[in-house]
Amino acid sequence: MHHNHGSRHTARQRASRNLTAFTALLALLGLAACSSGTPTATATASAKSGSDYPVTVTSCGVPVTYDRAPQRAVANDINTTEDMLALGLESHMAGTFGAVGDGPVGQPIPPQYQAGFNKVRDVDPDNYFTLEELVALRPDFLFAGWNYGLQVGTNLTPSYLARFGIKTLVLTESCAWVQPGTASVSISDTYQDLRNLGEIFGVESRAQQLIASMQAQVAAVRAKVADLKPIKVFDYDSGEAAPFTGPGLAMPTALISLAGGTNVFASLKQSWTSVSWEQVVAAQPQCIIINNYGTPTVAQKEKFLETFAASKNLPAVKNRCFLPLSYDEVTPSPRNAEAVVAIAKWLHPSAFGLPPDGS
Repeated sequence: MHHNHGSRHTARQRASRNLTAFTALLALLGLAACSSGTPTATATASAKSGSDYPVTVTSCGVPVTYDRAPQRAVANDINTTEDMLALGLESHMAGTFGAVGDGPVGQPIPPQYQAGFNKVRDVDPDNYFTLEELVALRPDFLFAGWNYGLQVGTNLTPSYLARFGIKTLVLTESCAWVQPGTASVSISDTYQDLRNLGEIFGVESRAQQLIASMQAQVAAVRAKVADLKPIKVFDYDSGEAAPFTGPGLAMPTALISLAGGTNVFASLKQSWTSVSWEQVVAAQPQCIIINNYGTPTVAQKEKFLETFAASKNLPAVKNRCFLPLSYDEVTPSPRNAEAVVAIAKWLHPSAFGLPPDGS
């Protein structure tokens, strides 16, 4: 995953490795629309005027002030990229890193984001940025997370990047790596990322529309599963000798909980990390989410779980209760709400009028 979170860096030997006239026109159209009072046009082009700046946004507790919307933004990883594309910010982006490599084989970019993604320079599809690659793009903004591109103890930190004129927005879920008091993770962390981007780029109404639609999806699920007995779930990312998982301070815990399940590692107050097979066996998960990105594929991971001595007798494996979710669904992104829907239908099919296998 976004790791040194371990897996993807080791599994794939990760190599260390402009505001156009069109947007100006859209802004003018937005102003014209406001004066003529046509609500439809206003909603689509609600970019801030310069007078609305400066804005200050808090990133892992550190306030960062923006005097204008960034013009040369860089996103690292597929989930942060989707946050920006979902808000229509592709014309503000100078490039992305690592987005394709964190997608499923064969369909790395979800169809709804493909057109926007095609307009952004895909600097390195498989690897996260190096300092040299990032600085070469002359960016004024970076959206990344701790262990989703930023690394404690290196020069890939917001404070070091600031000397190159790069302002960093840090993925809220990843603040757990640098804020020791963090007690929980929530889908609200994803909403906060979207709100932050809305403020920084002057697209608050678009951000709020997206958040509201996600909240509605989650509320519909809660109405069906809130009173049901939770099912025990293990999130299997990767790793054979020691399984890598999203425990208490990673997004899967929040999504599983909303969907009527319990992450068997919810009480482990860490971000993405490795556990032991002994711990997994002791937890006796009834179902397993398999994170789907790159290789090994979901089919290869299922085959491993079914043949490996420590995992083959788990209740989830015996019952083949597997749910593949793509990397952008289990990490903070605009797809978190649809992930909650998918998990709930899989854990509690009868609550949705589905047959027992959830199909």
